[in-house]
Amino acid sequence: MMYLIIKETDYENLDNSYRVMDYTSDVDKANDMLQGYNLIEKETNVYYTIVKYEQSGKPLMKEVA
Repeated sequence: MMYLIIKETDYENLDNSYRVMDYTSDVDKANDMLQGYNLIEKETNVYYTIVKYEQSGKPLMKEVA
């Protein structure tokens, strides 16, 4: 199981954008990272959140050599 740190940028006249900033398999570390990102962020239209990600089944894409 993975925990993703997602950055959301809220725009007035456009759709919001989302970006994976970091990831970890340790929930405590994910909470620490989230707190750190929130502390250093100065923009008022940027938000961070944790998303719990669990892969199930086969991957959608295969690696090509």
